[in-house]
Amino acid sequence: MKIMTTPRLISATLTLSLLLPLTGCNAIRGGGGSGGSSTIISDANEKIFKTSFPTKAYTFHDDNTADIYLTDLSNTELTAFFAPDADWTTISGTLVQIHLFLDPKPGKTPIEHTAATASIRYAIIAQGEIGIYDGAGFMLPGAKPGNDAIGGNIQSAPLRLTRKTSQFEDLFGAAKINLNFNAKINDPAAAELRARLDALAAKAKPARN
Repeated sequence: MKIMTTPRLISATLTLSLLLPLTGCNAIRGGGGSGGSSTIISDANEKIFKTSFPTKAYTFHDDNTADIYLTDLSNTELTAFFAPDADWTTISGTLVQIHLFLDPKPGKTPIEHTAATASIRYAIIAQGEIGIYDGAGFMLPGAKPGNDAIGGNIQSAPLRLTRKTSQFEDLFGAAKINLNFNAKINDPAAAELRARLDALAAKAKPARN
């Protein structure tokens, strides 16, 4: 079993390096919380990819729905997504969106890990190449959407590659993901991270399964 414990995925070898904190960006500054990490476990080849997220932000829409954003990308790397002359080959990292679409309620919602209450969009950038993975799983948040902070975890959610740039290599195949986080409410930071995730997805094309 191959275990990767640092948050940089480098193309075909899964060589990982260099975690940079997010600082200095007015729109995203202040994104934080007490923790955040993910583990992707390949069902096909037993590869494991572990990532920690120093930057976290969330926004909510109503009592049931919220969007949480997690990233290990630096301010410079995030800014490069909108810079026309940026050297994308220097960028490697992850950017994740968790969309809580149902706040489970005992007696009204199935409280079991086979149910789905949240969707996952997980972007991996490997030396400028982009892979977008999608999944869904059960999340029971530690606080209702609208609180100052929200935490939660997702266990063994199916994850698959749905979009990619031409040279991105999927090293996982069929996989599952475990996620945990605690993110503070920060509407401007969440909006900025959503824009960057959308920009990444727009550069990728549907993946052939």
